Amino acid sequence: MSTIAQGEGAPLVEEQGAAVKPKRPPLGALKAILPYASRYKARIVLAVVALVVAAGATLALPLAVRRVIDLGFDANNAAFVNEYFVALIVVAGVLAFASASRYYLVITLGERIVADLRADVFRHLTGLEPAFFDANHSGEIISRLTADTTQIKSAFGASASVLLRNLVLFVGAAALMVYTSPRLSGFVSLAIPLIVLPLVFSG
Repeated sequence: MSTIAQGEGAPLVEEQGAAVKPKRPPLGALKAILPYASRYKARIVLAVVALVVAAGATLALPLAVRRVIDLGFDANNAAFVNEYFVALIVVAGVLAFASASRYYLVITLGERIVADLRADVFRHLTGLEPAFFDANHSGEIISRLTADTTQIKSAFGASASVLLRNLVLFVGAAALMVYTSPRLSGFVSLAIPLIVLPLVFSG
Protein backbone atom coordinates (compact mmCIF):
# COMPACT_ATOMS: atom_id res chain seq x y z
CA MET A 1 0.00 0.00 0.00
CA SER A 2 1.14 3.56 0.53
CA THR A 3 4.02 4.87 2.61
CA ILE A 4 1.60 5.38 5.48
CA ALA A 5 1.02 1.68 6.00
CA GLN A 6 4.70 0.85 5.56
CA GLY A 7 5.92 3.44 8.00
CA GLU A 8 8.86 4.61 5.89
CA GLY A 9 10.38 8.00 6.40
CA ALA A 10 10.47 8.98 2.75
CA PRO A 11 8.29 11.94 1.82
CA LEU A 12 4.95 11.21 0.26
CA VAL A 13 5.16 14.14 -2.13
CA GLU A 14 7.25 13.62 -5.22
CA GLU A 15 9.78 16.25 -6.23
CA GLN A 16 8.29 19.05 -8.22
CA GLY A 17 8.96 18.97 -11.92
CA ALA A 18 9.54 15.22 -12.03
CA ALA A 19 7.21 13.50 -14.45
CA VAL A 20 6.03 10.41 -12.62
CA LYS A 21 3.75 8.05 -14.49
CA PRO A 22 1.19 6.52 -12.15
CA LYS A 23 1.58 2.77 -11.82
CA ARG A 24 -1.28 0.36 -11.38
CA PRO A 25 -0.80 -1.63 -8.16
CA PRO A 26 -0.27 -5.36 -8.71
CA LEU A 27 -3.04 -7.78 -7.86
CA GLY A 28 -0.72 -9.34 -5.31
CA ALA A 29 -1.19 -6.24 -3.16
CA LEU A 30 -4.71 -7.46 -2.39
CA LYS A 31 -3.21 -10.35 -0.42
CA ALA A 32 -2.51 -7.91 2.40
CA ILE A 33 -6.28 -7.39 2.75
CA LEU A 34 -7.15 -11.09 2.95
CA PRO A 35 -6.46 -11.34 6.72
CA TYR A 36 -9.03 -8.61 7.28
CA ALA A 37 -11.59 -10.31 5.04
CA SER A 38 -10.99 -13.68 6.73
CA ARG A 39 -12.41 -12.25 9.95
CA TYR A 40 -15.86 -12.26 8.36
CA LYS A 41 -15.98 -15.72 6.78
CA ALA A 42 -19.64 -16.28 7.68
CA ARG A 43 -20.65 -13.00 6.04
CA ILE A 44 -18.67 -13.89 2.91
CA VAL A 45 -20.33 -17.31 2.68
CA LEU A 46 -23.79 -15.78 3.08
CA ALA A 47 -23.00 -13.18 0.42
CA VAL A 48 -21.87 -15.89 -2.02
CA VAL A 49 -25.01 -17.94 -1.33
CA ALA A 50 -27.21 -14.89 -1.90
CA LEU A 51 -25.31 -14.12 -5.09
CA VAL A 52 -25.79 -17.64 -6.47
CA VAL A 53 -29.49 -17.63 -5.55
CA ALA A 54 -30.01 -14.23 -7.19
CA ALA A 55 -28.19 -15.36 -10.33
CA GLY A 56 -30.22 -18.57 -10.44
CA ALA A 57 -33.48 -16.64 -10.07
CA THR A 58 -32.41 -14.27 -12.84
CA LEU A 59 -31.79 -17.22 -15.14
CA ALA A 60 -35.06 -18.88 -14.12
CA LEU A 61 -37.24 -15.90 -15.04
CA PRO A 62 -36.90 -16.37 -18.83
CA LEU A 63 -37.65 -20.08 -18.43
CA ALA A 64 -40.85 -19.30 -16.54
CA VAL A 65 -41.91 -16.78 -19.18
CA ARG A 66 -41.21 -19.34 -21.91
CA ARG A 67 -43.40 -21.92 -20.18
CA VAL A 68 -46.22 -19.39 -19.87
CA ILE A 69 -46.03 -18.57 -23.57
CA ASP A 70 -45.66 -22.19 -24.72
CA LEU A 71 -48.32 -23.75 -22.51
CA GLY A 72 -50.39 -21.04 -20.92
CA PHE A 73 -52.09 -19.76 -24.05
CA ASP A 74 -53.10 -23.19 -25.27
CA ALA A 75 -56.78 -23.94 -24.78
CA ASN A 76 -55.95 -27.42 -23.54
CA ASN A 77 -53.55 -26.06 -20.89
CA ALA A 78 -55.40 -22.92 -19.81
CA ALA A 79 -55.11 -23.92 -16.14
CA PHE A 80 -51.32 -23.66 -16.37
CA VAL A 81 -51.50 -19.88 -16.73
CA ASN A 82 -52.29 -19.28 -13.07
CA GLU A 83 -49.71 -21.79 -11.90
CA TYR A 84 -46.88 -20.35 -13.95
CA PHE A 85 -47.78 -16.77 -13.13
CA VAL A 86 -47.67 -17.66 -9.43
CA ALA A 87 -44.32 -19.34 -10.00
CA LEU A 88 -43.14 -16.25 -11.86
CA ILE A 89 -44.10 -14.03 -8.92
CA VAL A 90 -42.34 -16.36 -6.48
CA VAL A 91 -39.15 -16.34 -8.56
CA ALA A 92 -39.27 -12.55 -8.77
CA GLY A 93 -39.69 -12.35 -4.99
CA VAL A 94 -36.74 -14.68 -4.44
CA LEU A 95 -34.67 -12.59 -6.85
CA ALA A 96 -35.54 -9.36 -5.02
CA PHE A 97 -34.76 -10.81 -1.58
CA ALA A 98 -31.51 -12.46 -2.68
CA SER A 99 -30.33 -9.32 -4.49
CA ALA A 100 -31.08 -7.12 -1.47
CA SER A 101 -29.32 -9.58 0.85
CA ARG A 102 -26.28 -9.74 -1.41
CA TYR A 103 -26.04 -5.96 -1.61
CA TYR A 104 -26.38 -5.55 2.16
CA LEU A 105 -23.84 -8.24 3.00
CA VAL A 106 -21.27 -7.04 0.47
CA ILE A 107 -21.55 -3.36 1.41
CA THR A 108 -21.32 -4.04 5.14
CA LEU A 109 -18.39 -6.39 4.52
CA GLY A 110 -16.49 -3.63 2.75
CA GLU A 111 -17.32 -1.14 5.50
CA ARG A 112 -16.08 -3.47 8.24
CA ILE A 113 -12.85 -4.29 6.42
CA VAL A 114 -12.14 -0.60 5.92
CA ALA A 115 -12.97 0.17 9.56
CA ASP A 116 -10.53 -2.50 10.78
CA LEU A 117 -7.87 -1.32 8.35
CA ARG A 118 -8.22 2.30 9.41
CA ALA A 119 -7.95 1.32 13.07
CA ASP A 120 -4.72 -0.62 12.41
CA VAL A 121 -3.24 2.19 10.31
CA PHE A 122 -4.07 4.76 13.00
CA ARG A 123 -2.49 2.52 15.65
CA HIS A 124 0.59 2.20 13.45
CA LEU A 125 0.81 5.95 12.84
CA THR A 126 0.68 6.77 16.53
CA GLY A 127 3.73 4.57 17.07
CA LEU A 128 5.94 6.20 14.43
CA GLU A 129 8.85 8.50 15.18
CA PRO A 130 8.26 12.28 15.08
CA ALA A 131 10.70 12.48 12.15
CA PHE A 132 8.12 10.78 9.94
CA PHE A 133 5.63 13.59 10.53
CA ASP A 134 8.35 16.18 9.95
CA ALA A 135 8.97 14.73 6.49
CA ASN A 136 5.29 14.21 5.57
CA HIS A 137 2.42 16.66 5.80
CA SER A 138 -0.52 15.54 7.93
CA GLY A 139 -2.95 16.63 5.21
CA GLU A 140 -1.20 14.39 2.67
CA ILE A 141 -1.31 11.47 5.10
CA ILE A 142 -5.04 11.90 5.67
CA SER A 143 -5.69 12.28 1.94
CA ARG A 144 -3.70 9.15 1.09
CA LEU A 145 -5.38 7.15 3.83
CA THR A 146 -8.85 8.24 2.71
CA ALA A 147 -8.15 7.49 -0.96
CA ASP A 148 -6.63 4.06 -0.28
CA THR A 149 -9.40 2.91 2.05
CA THR A 150 -12.08 4.15 -0.36
CA GLN A 151 -10.57 2.07 -3.17
CA ILE A 152 -10.40 -0.97 -0.90
CA LYS A 153 -14.04 -0.53 0.10
CA SER A 154 -15.03 -0.28 -3.54
CA ALA A 155 -12.99 -3.36 -4.49
CA PHE A 156 -14.39 -5.55 -1.71
CA GLY A 157 -17.82 -4.02 -2.04
CA ALA A 158 -19.69 -3.35 -5.25
CA SER A 159 -16.90 -4.22 -7.71
CA ALA A 160 -16.25 -7.75 -6.43
CA SER A 161 -19.97 -8.43 -6.12
CA VAL A 162 -20.73 -7.30 -9.67
CA LEU A 163 -17.79 -9.29 -11.04
CA LEU A 164 -18.89 -12.52 -9.36
CA ARG A 165 -22.52 -11.96 -10.32
CA ASN A 166 -21.67 -11.44 -13.98
CA LEU A 167 -19.39 -14.49 -13.95
CA VAL A 168 -22.13 -16.71 -12.51
CA LEU A 169 -24.67 -15.29 -14.95
CA PHE A 170 -22.33 -15.88 -17.88
CA VAL A 171 -21.68 -19.50 -16.94
CA GLY A 172 -25.36 -20.15 -16.21
CA ALA A 173 -26.56 -18.47 -19.40
CA ALA A 174 -24.05 -20.42 -21.48
CA ALA A 175 -25.18 -23.68 -19.88
CA LEU A 176 -28.85 -22.86 -20.51
CA MET A 177 -28.11 -21.91 -24.09
CA VAL A 178 -26.35 -25.23 -24.71
CA TYR A 179 -29.20 -27.10 -23.00
CA THR A 180 -31.86 -25.29 -25.05
CA SER A 181 -30.18 -25.52 -28.46
CA PRO A 182 -26.68 -27.00 -28.80
CA ARG A 183 -26.60 -26.26 -32.52
CA LEU A 184 -27.49 -22.60 -32.07
CA SER A 185 -24.95 -22.38 -29.24
CA GLY A 186 -22.28 -23.64 -31.62
CA PHE A 187 -23.11 -20.96 -34.17
CA VAL A 188 -22.99 -18.27 -31.50
CA SER A 189 -19.64 -19.57 -30.23
CA LEU A 190 -18.21 -19.35 -33.73
CA ALA A 191 -19.56 -15.84 -34.21
CA ILE A 192 -18.17 -14.42 -30.96
CA PRO A 193 -14.48 -14.43 -32.06
CA LEU A 194 -15.44 -12.82 -35.37
CA ILE A 195 -17.06 -9.97 -33.45
CA VAL A 196 -14.65 -9.61 -30.54
CA LEU A 197 -11.27 -9.97 -32.28
CA PRO A 198 -11.72 -6.99 -34.66
CA LEU A 199 -12.73 -4.86 -31.69
CA VAL A 200 -9.64 -5.95 -29.75
CA PHE A 201 -7.22 -5.30 -32.60
CA SER A 202 -8.82 -1.96 -33.47
CA GLY A 203 -8.46 -0.79 -29.89
